[in-house]
Amino acid sequence: MEERTAQFMDMKLIPGQVLQLEFEGYTSIRERSVLIGYRRNGSVIVSTPLINGVLANVKAGEQINVRFFAGKMSSACAFTTEVLTSSKSPYAHIHLKIPEAVMVGEVRQSVRADVEVVTKIQYLLNGENKNTTAKIVDLSMNGARILGRVFDFEVGTEILLVFLLEVTGIEYEISVKSMVRSITEIEKGYAVGLQFVDVPPSDKIALQAFVLSKVHDL
Repeated sequence: MEERTAQFMDMKLIPGQVLQLEFEGYTSIRERSVLIGYRRNGSVIVSTPLINGVLANVKAGEQINVRFFAGKMSSACAFTTEVLTSSKSPYAHIHLKIPEAVMVGEVRQSVRADVEVVTKIQYLLNGENKNTTAKIVDLSMNGARILGRVFDFEVGTEILLVFLLEVTGIEYEISVKSMVRSITEIEKGYAVGLQFVDVPPSDKIALQAFVLSKVHDL
């Protein structure tokens, strides 16, 4: 994992950016918010999140941790700031102090994350289209490790993985070609090592976001 810092204003975030807010004393609970706007030497304005269906009771001076995924940078970002003021008029929003710096974590190709994601598998066997399912238990930008009861493909077979990833509350369907590099018999089934082939740019961004969020626990 490679980390660096950036200036908030230099990131040029666009209104509508999905954020996750951690309120002081509730670091295990992350609530969804949206960036409304910001002004240099002013504040960062975000929507007030709902907690159990009720608007969060936010007070001036309260410390907040903010986390988000910057798609253009393919990076998970985080900063700590404080509430300047909050209001319910004309809609519920919070003014946050512009942070001194933003921590930016960039995905290296070798970074791996332990996951539990169900995937569909499509492949050809003797000219016939075949389908099965498996569980992804290890995921990186380069490949994955999947588990299943029975697989009738062999090492060297090209398969297609189709699975859903959730990043900051948004679901993405990923379709990625994979080459079977290893098949190992384990208790109650088989473990298969896969190498991804030509991941589409749009899927690569979502994949990076998901892997990094799991490593950083975004």
